[in-house]
Amino acid sequence: MTTPLVTVAQGALKGRIDTTPSGKRYYSFEGIPYARPPVGSLRFRDPQDPKPWSGVRDATKPGNICAQIDLLRMKNFEGSEDCLYLNIHTPYLKTEQKTKLPVIFFLHGGRYLVGYGHYYRPDYFMEKDAILVTVNYRLNILGFLCLDTPEVPGNAGMKDAVLALKWVKDNIECFNGDENNITVSGESSGGGTASAFLTSKMADGLYHKIIVVSGNFVSDLMMAEDHIGAAKKVASMLGNDVEDTTELYEVLQNAPLEDLVRNASLLQLSTRHIKSVFLPVVEKEFKNVIPFFTEDPVISLKNNRFYKVPILTGYCTHEGALFLPVASDGTLMFNEDPNFFIPFFLKYQRDSPGVNNFMAKLRKFYFDNRQLDDSLKENYLHLMDDAFFLRDIFRFLEYLTEYHRDVWLFKYNFNGAMATRTMKNLGLKGASHSDILPYLFYRSNKVKNMRESDVKIINYLTDIWTNFAKSGTPSWSGQNIKWPTFSSKSEVCLDINEELRVMEYPEKERMQFWKSIIVDAEKSKL
Repeated sequence: MTTPLVTVAQGALKGRIDTTPSGKRYYSFEGIPYARPPVGSLRFRDPQDPKPWSGVRDATKPGNICAQIDLLRMKNFEGSEDCLYLNIHTPYLKTEQKTKLPVIFFLHGGRYLVGYGHYYRPDYFMEKDAILVTVNYRLNILGFLCLDTPEVPGNAGMKDAVLALKWVKDNIECFNGDENNITVSGESSGGGTASAFLTSKMADGLYHKIIVVSGNFVSDLMMAEDHIGAAKKVASMLGNDVEDTTELYEVLQNAPLEDLVRNASLLQLSTRHIKSVFLPVVEKEFKNVIPFFTEDPVISLKNNRFYKVPILTGYCTHEGALFLPVASDGTLMFNEDPNFFIPFFLKYQRDSPGVNNFMAKLRKFYFDNRQLDDSLKENYLHLMDDAFFLRDIFRFLEYLTEYHRDVWLFKYNFNGAMATRTMKNLGLKGASHSDILPYLFYRSNKVKNMRESDVKIINYLTDIWTNFAKSGTPSWSGQNIKWPTFSSKSEVCLDINEELRVMEYPEKERMQFWKSIIVDAEKSKL
């Protein structure tokens, strides 16, 4: 078989031929640089356009992953600063088919701390004749340090994603992709970035549809709380107590890579919170610096300052289950710190009367003031789900649909053989955070457990994704029910399980409770 060659703006690329489990051939081009390596003087800086290369560049294997330490799995340091690469998988090259294909541009999750693009394999999408693009972007302190200076204005990781998308827009035609039909998709924090494109002028005109799962920019976990303070703490952990931002920049700029990432990760561990320390910010204005956010994106959304494209969004049954702390004997460890569940956006001082009053309402609603024990396991899980995921998913929907009609909602309920053991270990039904991913992206270590019902869910999901990418309306093969858009008058979702059904979303009472106590809390602060 002939080695696939494609020529893009920067030069020629040599890819490889792959085969799906069913035997369909497709083409992979991996490790494509979409920016200059952000090393040396470019550390923390906004990404720069890539330089051209001479000859034929080998694109048969992925590029470096971005520097990271996986705190959830307690892995050691891995990765590199030279990591701004993307991967393109296409079922047909231009020489084989004249019809341009829809493009799905996927941003991985991982709390802006971990993850990499080539983890997400394309085989299921190749079967559906869509192009899949996966991306690396800078993480943790390297991607989200902000010193409120022109050199380090913040949001480097978000700007990486935009530059990658721009590169795709400019070059995807070379891979038989339709540059005028690009769907940006993301899961968890990747969903935060993908949805944030709706409010960023930087991404204007680069995409045509949005799919976000288990996260969006309205999330209370999305925006940084004290970005300068966090930077000073890392500098101190590196042995330098500095206050001046110029000195702070020099310390962090010159720190050895592993020391920098390790200490930023230790700072993250010390918070004992699901929210990351280094996160997106609303940037200050500087001459010749293009910001990603010019105002709080929630304010943009609430005031109808966002781009109107078709949007597909969804959530899993128990998003919070993956983050439940479990003791060595397998029992749940309940967090009874009253500050833990209070939304950051309320700006309460720790242990203030407002915190205690808010927590009293939560205890009454979720536990009926009973002492926490294993009999309240599912109640506690509902609180985790709502406080860290569902409340803000439905706030996003509320603000969005006030001005926009083309919005569809789904709830992912399937607990199949390829899911994590999170829900099984809890003895509960449904899906947890990230359980949807093996049904969208092929994992060779997962398919050995596959059953007929798992195959059905893969086909449902990839039909929905690719048909939405093609037409802007989600649908699936053999569809015999109508899936209406979500609105204040039609608060419905598609329930995705072994059988698909449309229903009113079942967490409505819980979401109305959160809405009421937030309104009360905001009034009490006036």
